[in-house]
Amino acid sequence: MAGAAAVLLPPAQALPVALALLLLLGAGVVVTVLRRQPALHQADLLREAVEKTSLAYAIYGPDRTLLDHSPAYAAIHRSGLPGGIPRLDDVLARAHAGEPDAAGLVARRLAVHEDDDLGEFDVTVPGGRALRVTKRRLAGGEVARFALDVTEARARDMRARAIFDNVPAGIWHLDAGGRTLAGNQRLAAMFGGTLPANLLGSGLYQLGQTHDGGPFGLPPGQEVEAVLPMPDGSGSERRVILVASPWLTGESGGKEAVLTLMDVSGLHVAQAQAAHFAWHDPLTGLPNRFRFQQALSQLTTSTEGGSLLLLDMMGVRAINDRLGQTAGDNLLREAARRMRGQTRPGDEVFRIGGDEFAVIAPGARTAPSAGAVAGRMKRALAAPLDLGAGPSPIQASIGHAQAPADGKDPEHLHRAAALALAQSKREGGNSIIPYTAALGERVARRLALRSQLVEAVGKGAFQLVWQPQVDARTRKLRGAEALLRWPGGPGGSAVSPAEFLPEAMEAGLMPQIDAWVLDTALRQKRAWHGKADSPAVVGVNISPATLKDQAFPAQVMATLARHSVHPDELEVEIPEDVAARDLDAIAPVLHELIGEGVRLSLDDFGGGLSALAHLLRLPVDQVKLDRSIVAGLPGGARERAILKAVAALAHGMEIPLLAEGVETEEQAEALIQEGCTVMQGWLFGRAVPADVLVPSD
Repeated sequence: MAGAAAVLLPPAQALPVALALLLLLGAGVVVTVLRRQPALHQADLLREAVEKTSLAYAIYGPDRTLLDHSPAYAAIHRSGLPGGIPRLDDVLARAHAGEPDAAGLVARRLAVHEDDDLGEFDVTVPGGRALRVTKRRLAGGEVARFALDVTEARARDMRARAIFDNVPAGIWHLDAGGRTLAGNQRLAAMFGGTLPANLLGSGLYQLGQTHDGGPFGLPPGQEVEAVLPMPDGSGSERRVILVASPWLTGESGGKEAVLTLMDVSGLHVAQAQAAHFAWHDPLTGLPNRFRFQQALSQLTTSTEGGSLLLLDMMGVRAINDRLGQTAGDNLLREAARRMRGQTRPGDEVFRIGGDEFAVIAPGARTAPSAGAVAGRMKRALAAPLDLGAGPSPIQASIGHAQAPADGKDPEHLHRAAALALAQSKREGGNSIIPYTAALGERVARRLALRSQLVEAVGKGAFQLVWQPQVDARTRKLRGAEALLRWPGGPGGSAVSPAEFLPEAMEAGLMPQIDAWVLDTALRQKRAWHGKADSPAVVGVNISPATLKDQAFPAQVMATLARHSVHPDELEVEIPEDVAARDLDAIAPVLHELIGEGVRLSLDDFGGGLSALAHLLRLPVDQVKLDRSIVAGLPGGARERAILKAVAALAHGMEIPLLAEGVETEEQAEALIQEGCTVMQGWLFGRAVPADVLVPSD
């Protein structure tokens, strides 16, 4: 209208008016633009900010045509712009039909709006990237689609879920009312495969005091032992360690908590087994030495007293060697079972060593009552047991002592019973021996003897005496046997070899003693050299321990050389029982001695352990007839028969036969009649010092 008015004006006036109108219109436009500038700037900033995030968007018109999009949205599709972006509805429609679109998109609807066009979807694009796509309708009817890359978030969720399900503990998410919100697979397994609906009906209950203020009475962050019923309905229970989180705030604002349950039933069983084996013998199930020490202490501190029995099963080692370890173990298990069956209330059986057992009987307060307990044990063990070599009884040596009479503390009572057991073994075993004061005195003497033996060996405080070996027909000296004596034992009195040699063997002193005997005998042989009526051969007794020593032959040869004595002037005597027990062990040493020219004499032949194999494997230079045969001559029919057999064997093998222990002329005559002419014994002279056997000039 203003423009029309300007046209109607005269030309001179129209131009200024038109210019004024144009200026006015321009000013209005400028004012309008200036007024909208902040809103446009904000829109540009918002668009730029969105495009620089990982959020991709696209705007579709009501007719489903693309109105706007972010560059990130175009990058989702391989075909690109313009016109290359497929309609997401088509993508989703194909995906729901199981058909990926041309770009390889696969979609999964997550949430559906009441308008089926709207919703939330997960979309997997080529290369494995995962998108979360959301459709929202705008006020003008347009549809906005937003796509967010959730690949890393999904991977984190999967890792968290894997940890959640595979952690070796049950994880239980509960609301404030104890209702189950979530739980992992391990928790479900604890309840038979199904998550419990709530805490109250689960059967879980904690052991110990509850905690005020903690979730469900549990102290937050602290381990609490709890019990959980087994899901099989058997009524049995399993132990769990329970840890509760503090109260947490849930998504809806309410309180929630997380419980962690670890099944420790197996650990409890293992701990119980470990505790059992700490106090019990794994083979027999009996209480072991540690438990025995406790029970023994209780016995000796009791005012009532009682008895201690020690039992040693005989022949276990031989059974192990002959039938195998399993047979020996079976014997020990059966012995334990039988002894346990003979106990009375209050009695207890222990295994305290390899084949050694103990019985503590508080009710047996006297030696006769302890002997009665031992008798029951012995009779129970005597029932035949077949371990694979025929039925035979289990035999045991038994010693017993009483508290407080034989020992007022564990150490002394145990020692007293051990001394009685040792005496049972010395008597051949399979016997019951009570402790007595006399037994204690004998042991005290043995201990003193052993202590002084060490000093005597170091000083060489022994003596050799010589018993002559003569030709009974001519009464001429043939040789002499060196016999060991200890003239200054405990208290300065002489000690019999039968008493001190066993102690020396147990103390491991025989190698030193054998070396002293060998050296002293050969020194004396050298001193006799050239003297008339001196023995042509000297005999020495060597212990089994030394005869097994592979270095012994070299020691013999060195000693012979040191004293300038020829090897055939030395005769090493081998006890027959040693040959019977240790033939394989001593044979190499003896053969080496024979090879060096040293003479060997097999002692005590004809006794119970004699065997022809010993003569065949050990080509000895002489056989000494056992003195038990000589003692029965001349009248004993059995002894005469054995003498004839041994003499015939020795003659047939061309081995000289020597008889020892000859005390009467009648014995000598009987021996001569069977061809045995070399003899030693009191008839021909007792053992005497060297200067008596061969007087000095």
